[in-house]
This record gives sequence, C-alpha cells and structure tokens, in this order.
Amino acid sequence: MAAGINILVNDGGAPARIMKLGLAAADIDAGTFVGIDTNAKVSATDLADLPANSEAVGVLFVDAVSGQPASVLTGSGVQVFLKSTGAIAAGGLCGHDGSGLLKAVAGADADDAMAVALEAKSATHTDFTKVLLL
Repeated sequence: MAAGINILVNDGGAPARIMKLGLAAADIDAGTFVGIDTNAKVSATDLADLPANSEAVGVLFVDAVSGQPASVLTGSGVQVFLKSTGAIAAGGLCGHDGSGLLKAVAGADADDAMAVALEAKSATHTDFTKVLLL
C-alpha cells in the first residue's frame, strides 16, 4: 500500500467528484485506475486492457482495504499522481493496463486515452506519474 500518498495535485475547479463507490474487492493502492467488478465491488484487477473498452470509472483517491469503503476520484481536468508502468513521455497520452496502472498509449490505442502525462517517466522508475485526467 502507498501509505500516506496524496494523489490529488489540483482540481482547478474541474468537474470532478470524490465518491465512495462501494467496498474494495481487495487491498488497492491510491492512484490506481479502478472499476466495478461482477460482485459490485471496487476493483483494479478486472479492468480490460486497452484498446478494448475501458471499464475504469475513476482513480482510487486513498488506499483501500479489502471489504472497506473505497473513495474514487471521477471526472476530468484534474491533475493527479497515478501509479504507472513502463516508459512515459511528457505530453504523451496514457491509458491503463489490466491491473489499473497508468501506461503510455499510441496509435489505435490513443482513442482510448484517459490522461495526458505532465512529466516524463523512465521504464525503471516505479513510483507515480503526474497526469491530467481527460
């Protein structure tokens, strides 16, 4: 778990909300894309990998513990730090992988972009990447 991580950078008055969408299906780190699984629980592991239709409903706002309420940030125009994987270029379009981690997207996948990277991330850097949610 990403103890004490604050993922929200600036909502800038954007049309975004933080909602308790349900109970967490498992322990989930803040800054992870999440969706609702077949048991009506908040999950990061049941997300379809791009370019398939994204099932993400938002980003986990604070760490969630299995069976406890999960606070999810929804909306667009919000600057946040997201857990990420692989190399990401500043200004690059991003989506998520099948486990809710931010990843760079290009080509046909670019139509499914969910964020724009505001900073570069090397493939070996494993922390969070600052993005603007679309």
